[in-house]
Amino acid sequence: MAPSCLLYYIGLNKKLKGLVHHCLFFDADFDVHGKEIYKTKSWPTDPLFYVSVSSLTDNTVAPEGCENLVLLIPVATGLEGDTEALRDKYLDRILERFEKKTGQSVRDAIIYKKSYSVSNFTEDYNSFKGNAYGLANTLMQTAIFRPSCRSIKIKNLFYTGQLTVPGPGVPPSLISGEVVSKEVLKDFG
Repeated sequence: MAPSCLLYYIGLNKKLKGLVHHCLFFDADFDVHGKEIYKTKSWPTDPLFYVSVSSLTDNTVAPEGCENLVLLIPVATGLEGDTEALRDKYLDRILERFEKKTGQSVRDAIIYKKSYSVSNFTEDYNSFKGNAYGLANTLMQTAIFRPSCRSIKIKNLFYTGQLTVPGPGVPPSLISGEVVSKEVLKDFG
């Protein structure tokens, strides 16, 4: 399986300077974070993270003079202890690094905050171990090696979505629905 993630949706009462829509913060040890996701399955000690500032390219997603941020920390699946206190600790950690790298204060400008992580993926989507992305992108789980859209055990059962052909993401999930609809029409007219 692919990893899960710890997400933050943040609204600021000010605009930020010098950023782009997509920002990667790979300012910590990638090997350590990767090991914590895939090997030890533990909460990261010094997480890498991604920031999306979509209000920089779309002025309709935040009120005038405000900014919206989505922050994402890749984490392992099946993690225990997914509490608000833990989430707040991680948000504080990454915002401290964000502020240091950008030279701008953010924490004092937060007017909206929501987090979403492993337990939410499990509760809201019945996601296996809180997985956020489906199958990992490995060679033996790519293209024809992905699970089929048709059950090999139950004759009239079909599958659609990110875990089947063609794969994860919104466009491939929609395409899998089209593939299944054509298979159903072929079988049932």
